[in-house]
Amino acid sequence: MDAVILLNKPAGMTSFDAVRRCRMTLHEKKAGHTGTLDPQASGLMIVLLGRYTKLLPYCTADRKTYHAEFRTGIRTDTEDIWGNVIEEKETSFHSDEELENACAKMRGQIMQVPPMYSALKVNGRKLYQYARKGIEVERQPRPVTVHSLTVRRTGEDTYEMDACVSAGTYIRTLIADYCASLEEIGTMTSLIRSGIGSLKLEDACNLDDLNENSGIDPLLAVSDVYEITEAGEHADDIMHGRSFALKDAGTYIMFVQNGSILAAYEKRQDGLYHCARGLY
Repeated sequence: MDAVILLNKPAGMTSFDAVRRCRMTLHEKKAGHTGTLDPQASGLMIVLLGRYTKLLPYCTADRKTYHAEFRTGIRTDTEDIWGNVIEEKETSFHSDEELENACAKMRGQIMQVPPMYSALKVNGRKLYQYARKGIEVERQPRPVTVHSLTVRRTGEDTYEMDACVSAGTYIRTLIADYCASLEEIGTMTSLIRSGIGSLKLEDACNLDDLNENSGIDPLLAVSDVYEITEAGEHADDIMHGRSFALKDAGTYIMFVQNGSILAAYEKRQDGLYHCARGLY
């Protein structure tokens, strides 16, 4: 089955297992997804099946939105409640104004140090593989963008956070850094991914509801850096992967014909548009 599916991954399941369930339910061997969710997190995943797995490099949205909950006064080795507690301290009251001032400082481009419990690789090994052996690896801070950020108190030491961030941002680290700006320690207690680009969680299907009609228009999943353009007179060139010139077009183009995606093209230094990948 060729399809692009918006999936609401349940908490307690790995992203790999969620994709495997899709593959088995819909009887398709080829499958992939964009953007791993931690096992205890829930929310939106884009799952690609069959020939649409070729779209994988072109479905990465720069903006992702999340709803998270956290508590202050506790710190764990994983920066979330499922890790081992390594520090506890008394918490202080923070006014709405203090919470907003801390948010304001973190909006825009910031530097973030990736957590040890992450899948980033250092010297060919994932960071969490070092962490599980008690090895601390030096990590360089990376620029990430916080497009929007709000925090609300829900209890004496509990809060909820809504954030729209660039791809590659770790929400549990964002929470830890936010708490530090309030001179607190804190840890994430739940996480829901509510959006990827313009795609929303409310439009996703649950694993138990998957069927052959669960797919969406694959063009909706294509990154907005690509212009969607009818192949027109260039259809034959596109079908044969040939390069050609175009006027008044952007750098990246996704060509379609009769609603079907043909190929991804990009403009190179010679001024011509070259086929990056055939998708038909």
